[in-house]
Amino acid sequence: MVPTTLTKSRFTVAMECPRKLDYARDSRYFDARENDEFLASLAEGGHQVGELARQMFPGGIMVSDKSVPDQIKTTAELLSLPEVVIFEATIQYENLLIRVDVLEKKDNQIHLFEVKAKGFDPKEDDFRTERGSHPVLAEWRPYLYDVTFQTYVLRLAYPEFAVTPHLMLLDKSVAVNVDGLNSMLPIETDGRQVTVTVDPAFDVHKIDPPVLRSIPVSTEVQVLLDHTLEVNGSQTPFSGFVDRASGILGAGSSFPVHIGSQCKRCSFYVDPVEATPDRKSGWAECMQTRFRSTPPRRSETVFGLYKVRPEVLTRLLEDGSFALATLSEDAVAPVDTAHDEIPLAHRQLFQVAEAHGEIEAPIIMKESLNRAIADWQWPLHFIDFETSRPALPYHRGRTPYDQILFQFSHHVLTAEGKLEHRTQCLQTAPGVAPSVRVLRALRDALSGDTGTVIHWWTHEKTVLEDIQHQMDADGISDRVPLSAFIDSLVGTKTLHGRLVDLGKLVSKFGYYPGTGGSSSIKKVLPAALRYSTGLRSRYSAPVYGTAELPSLNFRNWAWVREVDGAIHNPYTLLNPLLTSQELRAAVALAELENNGEADGFVSNGGAAIIAYDQLQRRTLLAAERTRIETELTRYCELDTLAMVMVYQALTGLGLGTHT
Repeated sequence: MVPTTLTKSRFTVAMECPRKLDYARDSRYFDARENDEFLASLAEGGHQVGELARQMFPGGIMVSDKSVPDQIKTTAELLSLPEVVIFEATIQYENLLIRVDVLEKKDNQIHLFEVKAKGFDPKEDDFRTERGSHPVLAEWRPYLYDVTFQTYVLRLAYPEFAVTPHLMLLDKSVAVNVDGLNSMLPIETDGRQVTVTVDPAFDVHKIDPPVLRSIPVSTEVQVLLDHTLEVNGSQTPFSGFVDRASGILGAGSSFPVHIGSQCKRCSFYVDPVEATPDRKSGWAECMQTRFRSTPPRRSETVFGLYKVRPEVLTRLLEDGSFALATLSEDAVAPVDTAHDEIPLAHRQLFQVAEAHGEIEAPIIMKESLNRAIADWQWPLHFIDFETSRPALPYHRGRTPYDQILFQFSHHVLTAEGKLEHRTQCLQTAPGVAPSVRVLRALRDALSGDTGTVIHWWTHEKTVLEDIQHQMDADGISDRVPLSAFIDSLVGTKTLHGRLVDLGKLVSKFGYYPGTGGSSSIKKVLPAALRYSTGLRSRYSAPVYGTAELPSLNFRNWAWVREVDGAIHNPYTLLNPLLTSQELRAAVALAELENNGEADGFVSNGGAAIIAYDQLQRRTLLAAERTRIETELTRYCELDTLAMVMVYQALTGLGLGTHT
């Protein structure tokens, strides 16, 4: 292999699994991390926060040379000045290379600033912990190890300087005193190239108090320098680990294969049918080295076991277990069927049984499910929210990562099986805070009866509680009745709320083959369509968006379409929400790589977050604004319809036949 430097990003990768460095330096190996980081930087505002930091250091000089040697030379020349602020300072010591977000030099003092789009509340948060074997809280380790590595290299390269490291974090306790902060630092993308344009009217000094704070972390850095690293189960001093990784990279040598729980989320994974000589799977190579056979899909191995604990996974691997089809049922859990719901261990057992060909239809605990829904009130209301938590607030008075509710969709199903898409709300006007407006529209939509309100997992409940707290802090004039409405949904200590979590019920009482044990709506919906003849019959005719099945956004639409016996995922029938081909490909890949799980970019509405950001730009062309808003309403409508479909598959209501 070609000799390579140990950069801070490679150092981070090596801490997870050194073998990944073999794949990271070879462009033929696919790396999903690049895709995830690209999307996260857009959705979470990392580029904007980086630009905000630079605005806080007037007179700073950007190192913009094209080649790394020239970047290193320019940085060295700038550091020869008595005082200087450098952006993207590039420093090399032997085979170690760092690029510093902001470096400030005054005489022989250097302040190193690592900028992160991460919230920190100085009144509540702390980096350190005395619990467990590690002195730093797990939440903060990636950020602090990042700045520790940079400090370590900088001190080696310039021992004559005193280096003080800092993290620059967003202060979650600061309510910004300006409107449109986020919109003043708009993002533009050209392929994977991301740029931030600074509005001419932007003045960083008007943000008072500052929302981006510098926090000295010298103590934490020294603690990590003195603390041994645990990598692949082995303990090693910080400097020893850096020297070893740097030496192997510098020599162009390979790192040994180590199979463990970290392989479950390895980003160097390619589905076997997608692998090519120029799109290789590092994960597959590791597995082949360890198990001496061509591996199946990761989902068909012990790594695909739903929510498998690391210690269980480690035990299975030590026992030589790999493919689910060769695993015995007692290898994952004792056989015990005395339950009125499906425990996690049984969900894993079902996966093994499915791999053995023993499960060919959904497993539904109908008696338990019927008991759970027996007290539901008609009509049933299905709701879904689209939200954003921007790092930099769009509106005055909001804090970093405050909740924004900008859209809901609402289907109604009667006891007789009559279904309609009754209401929706989308608030995207630039400069207008949408949350309370959307909440008022939701209250109007749900106040006509006392029917049960159904959502999928915890998102809607969390959003309502967040807005309730915001209203109290903001002094909204009608906050008392609005807060009472929220209480009627989420419940109180003395009041049973109308909200019911259908996703949680499916997780408790249902198992669908092909979902990998997951109860994500993105997984369950296609499975429900495969196994419910009634569902396919109901939605294969173009009756959605007619008097029979009223819709606010579709006309004469068929949701079930088959090609060569395979049913299209309904979401693939919609027009793309994002126009950028690069963004669309990245979102589609994120959906695949995250396997539809709740922590995935797409599952959390990442595409909608990016779309909302675009709609906040006053310069957006009217035609593009209309297009994005139209597609947002269609996607959100499908989200609530998907819940209805799953409910109908479980109960047969409204299908004309029982499944």
